[in-house]
Amino acid sequence: MLSLACDANSARNIDDPTPTFGPADATATWVAFEPERERMTAEILAKQSESATVVAATQLAMAQDSGSAASPDPTATTTPKFPERAIASAPVNRIAFEDGEGSVFTVDPNGENNVKIAEGSTKSGDFKFAFPVWSPDGGTVLFSSFINVNDSASQSALHRANADGTGEIITLAVDPTSQSGIGPGIPHFSTWSSNGDRIALTTSGDFGIGSMLLGSYSGESPKGLAVGAPLYLNWAPDGSSLLVHQDVHLYLIRVKKAESSPPVTVGNGSSAYNSVSWSPDSKSFAHVETIDGAHAIVITQADDLGSQEILAEGDERVAVGWSPTGESIAIARASGEAFHTLSIYDLEDREESIIHEGETRAFWWSPDGSRLAVMDDSSEIELAHKWSVIDVESGEVTPLVTQVASDQFLFVQVFFDQYVDSHNIWSPDSTKIVISGAILDMGAVIKPDGSIVLPDEFDTRIWVIDITGESEPLSVGTGTVASWSPQ
Repeated sequence: MLSLACDANSARNIDDPTPTFGPADATATWVAFEPERERMTAEILAKQSESATVVAATQLAMAQDSGSAASPDPTATTTPKFPERAIASAPVNRIAFEDGEGSVFTVDPNGENNVKIAEGSTKSGDFKFAFPVWSPDGGTVLFSSFINVNDSASQSALHRANADGTGEIITLAVDPTSQSGIGPGIPHFSTWSSNGDRIALTTSGDFGIGSMLLGSYSGESPKGLAVGAPLYLNWAPDGSSLLVHQDVHLYLIRVKKAESSPPVTVGNGSSAYNSVSWSPDSKSFAHVETIDGAHAIVITQADDLGSQEILAEGDERVAVGWSPTGESIAIARASGEAFHTLSIYDLEDREESIIHEGETRAFWWSPDGSRLAVMDDSSEIELAHKWSVIDVESGEVTPLVTQVASDQFLFVQVFFDQYVDSHNIWSPDSTKIVISGAILDMGAVIKPDGSIVLPDEFDTRIWVIDITGESEPLSVGTGTVASWSPQ
């Protein structure tokens, strides 16, 4: 399972406007010494199942003092001293993204002030950094890493760094046994508690798929929460509880400081959905239950798990999303691969109305709760998607762009109701969205005779899209997945 890694990584040159995190620093972060890294890589290549060990922080300090490499002692312990957390004192309004080549950046929405947070590579034996996640206040970026070994992902880890690129990269946890390609970047589904003190994540290793809880600044060891796939995690907005949806089961875990309560089973369970959706006030949550052999969409009270209200019938697959204002719940239903309807359930009137029909893959609420960004399958081009924005009150639909999404964004799209807690596509002012992939010039792609001619290669970039459709999409960098800061 995940083990606590060293507390302090090689310091950056703060005078450098684009600080980097080179292979030497990465080696120190992970296992401290090149011979040890080579040993672990050899074990992976030989498909040995025995868990590798991680160098404890005390050994790292000793080795750095002596300048010599030593064999790791798994019994060594220490109390890490983590640098103080970075707290944003003013609105951030920046975009974090991975470039697809192993590095993580932050950038202004106009493409200016590009800062490299961590530098990696896709070369075999090098470290690749992926899936940046903003802290709630926007001062820190969380991101994953793994080693590429002959195009296979291995030895995953979780890091944090200042969002402005200054200071050190801190490694929170390392899993040297992870050899899973479950996602393009692992660990994944990493989410912060609302106060930024704790992180819940999903990872994989010899144990299979599991969820972990760890302190984001305290240096405490990760704590296992659940094992088994599929597995989804959702923080209550106030950070008091975690909901874990594992297979058909739903569990509530209370979290207080460094302690977490034993999981409590919620309802009868269902596999017809992925992630729970909390109300903004953390008093209740929407999910799917199996009732009398049928799927039903319900609301459960967090302080009385036996109190459930049935809202509507479900389907073979359901996604629910509570509006940021708390006034309504978006419900998507599917009897096949894509959702066939998207509706709004008004919690005051207790009425549901369909606002969109089609082959919908994902939806995201705007921060002000007035609109939904919707990603549909293109009816014209296979494997392409059409973006639009729906005004929830009027039902007006504004078409935006047609896109061939990056592999990483497709992964996010499949689990959008989970990633909505960590990868925000909306700008804080609800006027723009950020997407990743290649935007198609439909006038050039579809010829006068109706034939379709696609480019030989797609230029995968990070795009800022004006939701009015009045401004042209703006590329802010080459990349594969992005997330807007929460403020």
